[in-house]
Amino acid sequence: MKELFSLRQRALMITILPTILIGLLLGGYLTYKRYTELDENLIQRGIYLSEPLSILSADAILHNKQKVLAQALDMSHRKASPIVRSISVFLPNHQLFQSSNFHEDFENIRLKPGKLLAENTRVEITDNIIYIRSPIYGAEIESDSFLFITKNGQTLFGYLVVELSRDQALLQQQSSIVTLVMILIFVIALTTAFALFFIKDIIASINRLNVAVKGITNGDYKYRVNTPMVGELDNLRESVNAIAKAMYVVTEQAEHNISEHTQELQQTVEQLEVQNIQLNMAKKDALKANEVKSHFLANMSHELRTPLNGVLGFTRQLKKTQLNNNQRDFLETIDSSGNNLLQIINDILDFSKLDAGKVELESTPFSLRDAINEVMTLLAPSIFDKGLEIHLNVDTRVPDELQGDPVRLKQIIINLIGNSIKFTRNGYIRLDVKYLGSHDYGHHIKFIVSDTGIGIEASAKDKLFAAFGQADSSTTRKFGGTGLGLIICKKIVESMRGGINFTSEINKGSEFFFDIYINENNTAIGQQLPLVEIEGKKILYFATCPQASTDIGQLLNEETELAVTTCNTEQAYLESLQQQTFDMVLICRRISPSTIGELKKCITMATEYCSHVYTIVNSISPNLKEVSINSGATACLSMPINHRKLINTLADPYIEEISQEQPLSSVFGGMKVLAVDDTPANLKLITTLLNEMGMVVDIAHDGLVALQQAKKHVYDVIFMDIQMPIMDGITACQKIKESSLNENTPIISVTAHAGAEEQNRMLAVGFTGHLVKPIDEDMLTQVILDVCPSCRLQLRDNRTAVIINHSNIGLPFADCHHLDWSLALTRAAGKQDLAVEMFTMLVNSMPDLSVAIKQHYSDGNVDELVAAIHKFHGACCYTGVPTLKQLAEIIESGLKSEGKIESIEPELLELIDEIDHIINDAKTWNLD
Repeated sequence: MKELFSLRQRALMITILPTILIGLLLGGYLTYKRYTELDENLIQRGIYLSEPLSILSADAILHNKQKVLAQALDMSHRKASPIVRSISVFLPNHQLFQSSNFHEDFENIRLKPGKLLAENTRVEITDNIIYIRSPIYGAEIESDSFLFITKNGQTLFGYLVVELSRDQALLQQQSSIVTLVMILIFVIALTTAFALFFIKDIIASINRLNVAVKGITNGDYKYRVNTPMVGELDNLRESVNAIAKAMYVVTEQAEHNISEHTQELQQTVEQLEVQNIQLNMAKKDALKANEVKSHFLANMSHELRTPLNGVLGFTRQLKKTQLNNNQRDFLETIDSSGNNLLQIINDILDFSKLDAGKVELESTPFSLRDAINEVMTLLAPSIFDKGLEIHLNVDTRVPDELQGDPVRLKQIIINLIGNSIKFTRNGYIRLDVKYLGSHDYGHHIKFIVSDTGIGIEASAKDKLFAAFGQADSSTTRKFGGTGLGLIICKKIVESMRGGINFTSEINKGSEFFFDIYINENNTAIGQQLPLVEIEGKKILYFATCPQASTDIGQLLNEETELAVTTCNTEQAYLESLQQQTFDMVLICRRISPSTIGELKKCITMATEYCSHVYTIVNSISPNLKEVSINSGATACLSMPINHRKLINTLADPYIEEISQEQPLSSVFGGMKVLAVDDTPANLKLITTLLNEMGMVVDIAHDGLVALQQAKKHVYDVIFMDIQMPIMDGITACQKIKESSLNENTPIISVTAHAGAEEQNRMLAVGFTGHLVKPIDEDMLTQVILDVCPSCRLQLRDNRTAVIINHSNIGLPFADCHHLDWSLALTRAAGKQDLAVEMFTMLVNSMPDLSVAIKQHYSDGNVDELVAAIHKFHGACCYTGVPTLKQLAEIIESGLKSEGKIESIEPELLELIDEIDHIINDAKTWNLD
């Protein structure tokens, strides 16, 4: 409501409304008083006429002086005219006796018959007429006439009616109202004029003040209101002027201060700019120095590793010669010290790469449990040498098929368990793998390495994850090390979106834990376990170690459908054997040469009731395992238990070897692919695997033939080796993409070296994906799904595991120590004939290869030597010769990075020796 009226309107309302209200009330009151006074005056005059005439009328009626009465009435009428219309006298019976004027409304004067006469004068007022009726009384008379009424000593002779007209009174009343209204209008007009004049002066003053305030608001602090104003407005004017003056002074002072501060800020900004330039220069210098440091560490690591590899290589060569015990002991010490030094150099190199941000994580499919088993197998000898126990527990919810960098993950676990081995004198070391859930980044998995070692002081906790930090950095420390292991682990874990920390208590042990996020792989990598064959079988599990009992018991109960009976004491063990029938017995004990008799006793007891007895021991000693088997055990496994080995071992008696000629179900039926490789063994393997997947396979031995094939046929996928004669794989890929029938066909690079830089280089030239040698069926399936997701996958509804016969009994090369027959079968997808054929092809190619290597070595021809080693390396990837493969890989990598034969000369000589040994041994084999 306030917003609807301006100050002017409000002032007018406040001034005029009270005037109007008072005028109306006063005028109404005066009008009402005037109105009633006129009526009262008129009635009073009528009464003054009626009462004397009523006395005269009594005598006239009594003596019948009608004429005298008529004259009196007529005279009174004329004197009171024009307010009197008539004066009439009526007898008690309402008959007219005399009247001064007869008119048409005369009947309204007479009382109605039956209405009693009043004792006093009565007044009756209508709209225009006033009737005054006065009774006519006289002295009491003696008369028998019924016309007269005697009462209270008086005689009622009738009544007199004076009829008065209100016209003149009404006219006067209306005149009074008009006069009052005119006066009211005049007063309102006068008040309004005065109010407007007063308001105009106030509004003008307020407007001047408003203009002044706006000017001050807009920064015109010199504006002043000089016109004097009325009363309080003048005080307000002076206040506004004072505010303007104060603001002017403050503004002047502020501008002065701002000017001073601006100058100071300009000087500061100039100084900051100079400092920023200096900081940028210092930053560049620091980055350059850090880069120089990283390059220096990397170069020094390479330079140190080159002579160190020579020392280690020639040490291994020297150990093959005839030596006495002291000499062999010296060489063992040199070899051990050299390997420790090599590990330190590798740590420094890893740290320099991580610190420079040059390490990129791989993203390859792998089996988590198999990777953990590899770490445990690698570290078990060191653990058992110190007399420690090792335990492993993997949460069954943890997915096994993952996509990530298994090498870096194993590096973290090896480092943490290696530290536990170093700082634990007795007790156990334990690895637990927990599942924390699935998130946007992938599966959240936690790894916990705990031990019963010496513990870590609270004051040393902050040092451990710093570069070169150690819990004990004094010169008298008992344990060595560079202090780089944990900082390397920390950087790797952080690159996997996780964190690493630990808890520790002095003399009670430590617990290191880290978590990572890792994606799941959709295609199975590891060999499917034969769980169906042992489903429902009854097994007795006897373990004297509580942790082993829990961990292996969980594995048996949750990973298999075995009916497991567990016991922890020899008495319960014997009672179970006697009271129940079991298909197999599994014994887990900690043994030593002095306690082997207890294990033999348990085996003997079990063999009396069960034909399949298995043992798990805390040793990798072949002699102790042989004692176990000679005592009646079917097989002897080492702790920590490898789930795959355990289940395969338990299922072995119930599996009939599947004929290798049995074809696999078609997986990618109808697809047409091109396989390109200059190595016959590689081409043989990949062709066999692709054929068994139901594909139509064309082959090419070099890039030129592949290009010609690509111009004639359309393929769904092309597998391309990189290093080939005539035309290499990169050139062939580019030409196929430029002009052929397969410009949009996915091309997969097949190489033994698949570092991040090389992978990016391959993708840049046109390759769609990469496949790392050695190839197996699962890797092949995965890479085809990755580059060709629209392919229709036709998997069998009931997939049956292909069980591989790992025995090499009856083979001509059974005694070859270079051959890992189990690995060879795995590389050949479980096909024994294919494995034999590929190994035979490798052996048959060795004489020519040996001649070529020796020739290139003597000529110093690095390029030709790299080509020959690369071809040999590719063949070794599929034939189960890990020692030869490792040597070939070291030589090829060294030649490519260093470009000097001298840097890999020890390994090259060792490889030549190993090839010559195989060539000599092969003369006794019947490989036809």
